[in-house]
Amino acid sequence: MGNILKYPKKQLEKTLKGFVKNQNINSDDISDLVRLIKDFIYEFELKSEVEEEGKVSITTSKEEQAVIEKMLFAIDGSKTSLTYVFDGNITYTEI
Repeated sequence: MGNILKYPKKQLEKTLKGFVKNQNINSDDISDLVRLIKDFIYEFELKSEVEEEGKVSITTSKEEQAVIEKMLFAIDGSKTSLTYVFDGNITYTEI
């Protein structure tokens, strides 16, 4: 599978569309988006972590955030951001 962060643009787009195509997702439901993000992190062995206890939040790097948001964009073309999904509860790390 390799490191998705190093995929060439065309391979990344194809991979993201393939991942989203196999998901049953309601892009208007935040809990569906959180589940999708968690599945994506697991599937591609990213280092980002989603916390669901208390306030839903994510710990990620800027690089992984960009790839996750591209995956969200592949759902329906909407520009859904992690800031929206996690209500601004994002912690950045160096990964």
